[in-house]
Amino acid sequence: MTGPMFRMMDQSMYRRAVALAGAVLLAAPLSSGAQTRSEEEARPIRLREAIEQAQRNAPAVVAARGQERTAAAAGRSAVAAYIPTLTMNAGSARSQGVQFFQGTLVPLRGDPWNYNNGLAATLQLFDGNQRWYELSRTRATADAADAATIQARFDAALQTKQQFYAALAARESEAAARAQLEQAEQQLKASSARFAAGVATKSDSLRSAIQLGNAQLAVLTSQNDLRVANAALTRVIGSQLLVTPALEDSTDTLAELPTEPELEALIGRSPAVMQSEASLMAARASRKSQRSAYLPSLTMSYNYSYTQTSSKFSSSDLWLFSGGNPNRQQLNFNFSYPLFNGLIREQQTVQSDVAMRNAEAQLRDARLGARQNLTQQLRALNNAQARVQVQMAAIAAAEEDLRVQQQRYALGASTLLDLLTSQTQLNQARQALIQARFDGRIARAQLSALIGREL
Repeated sequence: MTGPMFRMMDQSMYRRAVALAGAVLLAAPLSSGAQTRSEEEARPIRLREAIEQAQRNAPAVVAARGQERTAAAAGRSAVAAYIPTLTMNAGSARSQGVQFFQGTLVPLRGDPWNYNNGLAATLQLFDGNQRWYELSRTRATADAADAATIQARFDAALQTKQQFYAALAARESEAAARAQLEQAEQQLKASSARFAAGVATKSDSLRSAIQLGNAQLAVLTSQNDLRVANAALTRVIGSQLLVTPALEDSTDTLAELPTEPELEALIGRSPAVMQSEASLMAARASRKSQRSAYLPSLTMSYNYSYTQTSSKFSSSDLWLFSGGNPNRQQLNFNFSYPLFNGLIREQQTVQSDVAMRNAEAQLRDARLGARQNLTQQLRALNNAQARVQVQMAAIAAAEEDLRVQQQRYALGASTLLDLLTSQTQLNQARQALIQARFDGRIARAQLSALIGREL
């Protein structure tokens, strides 16, 4: 065969290979349709419902509520310290058999049943105001527990929003990838047709096939990201069923943010700052309570006891004031003042003072950290909002540029490289817009968690 015939056969085989590759690539998205069934089976959930469910089920919130209950119980116990302690006892015993007396065994004599009951009451009259300081400490601890619960609830809301917005970003990325795939499919068909007509080179169809494969990979990646985000969202809210963000929350309807001075004022009452303030108050009360150990204590106690023997069992004799005469009543006053206890009071005083200094440093750091985070998140939000506007304008320009390049390529006035460059710029602008929206949503959510108020 001559050289021209070989070239004709080579071109014919190449056209069939390109057509086959294009058919395979065009059919590939059909096989990924089965992989999206899990997304269709997921239950759509609104953001508000997801946050409420997370605030009920999150382990950190459950633990914070437990600490709140514990602190409330400690407060009730501190109040009850002003009430006398009461103890009641009652018992009965029966004696029978023989006893060894003067070398012989003789039967036991007397009534076999013995009954006893009693009542004891104790009241501390003076303890150097230790109970008062302990009451102040428990109240401050309860306030700290309340602030910790609020902080845990907003942390759970922040985690929910992060996963919720990640799922929305993955869904937007999938939509952008499908638009990219549609462009790549059209481009491959056009390149193949131009090559068959002899007005385009082999490189055009090969590059179009590569672009189509990249677009398919982008769709598969975004679908996988959406599955992962849905699974993470399901875990955060503690749901037994797979959930996915509802379509109603795909668009942002946000209220206007407070001004920066207003946000700075709200920072002073943020959950983290309030928790640190309550911890400092508790540390100060503990320090005062420890110093009361240098003062004497005065305690009053009353004891009542009753015993009786009987020839038979009588349940009424087990209880107080059963009709008999008491054998003993006693009222005591006890004064105590420790003169030296091995410097234990001094050691505990130093420990309480160190704990108070640490609480002061933590409060100072919490206030400064809140201001730093406010500045950081507010600037991140403003930056993200500006990026959204820039990227929306960039997408409009990139779409127009792509339209012009497509017309020029169809007329043979530009190369495929120019067309692919325009497509790449459009795809990058779409992804940048998705990232800017995600960053803005996260920054707003972090601001809400920081000040303890929904924005």
